[in-house]
Amino acid sequence: RDPTHISRDDGRIWRQQRSDRRQLLLRAAALGLIAAPRSASARGVTGPPASVRPPMQAATPAFSYPIGRANEMPGAGFSPRHGFAVENLSYLPGYWHAGEDWYATSGDTAGADVLAVAAGEVVFAGSDYPGRVVIVQHAADLFSMYGHLVVEVPVNEGERVARGDRLGSVMVRPDGYPNHLHIELRTFLTTPEVNGATPRYPFACGPDCLPGPGYWPIEAPESPAGVGWLNPTHVINRRIYPAGVVPPGAEVVATGTVASAPIWSAPEGTAGATRLGEVSLESGVRFPLRAIDAGAEAPPETSADTYHLWYRIVTPDGNLGWVQAAIPSSAETGSDGQPAIVELTLLPVV
Repeated sequence: RDPTHISRDDGRIWRQQRSDRRQLLLRAAALGLIAAPRSASARGVTGPPASVRPPMQAATPAFSYPIGRANEMPGAGFSPRHGFAVENLSYLPGYWHAGEDWYATSGDTAGADVLAVAAGEVVFAGSDYPGRVVIVQHAADLFSMYGHLVVEVPVNEGERVARGDRLGSVMVRPDGYPNHLHIELRTFLTTPEVNGATPRYPFACGPDCLPGPGYWPIEAPESPAGVGWLNPTHVINRRIYPAGVVPPGAEVVATGTVASAPIWSAPEGTAGATRLGEVSLESGVRFPLRAIDAGAEAPPETSADTYHLWYRIVTPDGNLGWVQAAIPSSAETGSDGQPAIVELTLLPVV
């Protein structure tokens, strides 16, 4: 990843510089040193008044987060409490988690809307996971799987869905375990050694079970990424905009998870990165987005420490810098002491 390829030009900075130059010209004209500068209309330049100019529109995102509530952005008020390739000691010790478990940051997750992360075709809707499972195919080698939904789902196999379409809602679990959405991004619908004809491990899901086991043994010679599971947060952020190019008008919004965060010249750990200061991340504050630096879609490493998500933003004072958008938390850990929780500090405005 090379964050230096992004231009540092910013429209607001340029407009301020242009205004400063005009003020200098006006002062010089007042002293009789030069002729007064002509207005745009005097030069024959016309255009619509500011009041009727259309606002700058960002390109339509191709991907977004998998959960939300009515009239709110995808992901708002939720976070992956159990991340990808972490050990979930509270549910299944000795196994890596093959997806992300999204929970409400306050209150109950039950009833939350489950949303398609991207456009695609519903290729499975059924099972008792517990709860219904919906699987959407987005490309020949990309599937999203949504688990623990209420029994009645509003989609059927063979149906096309758009990004953000509602696939169902989070169920109230019958086993007393906290309600949540289990989301997987993976390269397969079935694959022989995981959920196909000859599963390597005796999970309850069994042979030819499309939902899959949701976990992978720590004792296995490969991590979940080694058999086709992907880090959902990384996939969504790497593919949110076509060709990875952040369009004009794109924004991110602070979640309020942290009051402030360090701002860097490049993502921390990048060669030459320096800390520039601190930026306030009061909940609801929006920032222009200039670039995204997201980790590998199939990282071989495990634990929440492997999450890598940074946004290059324009701060309220007009400066550019990188802020970490996904922070590992040790509020829950695996048996190796590594963090299992991911906290999101900024969300894409979609």
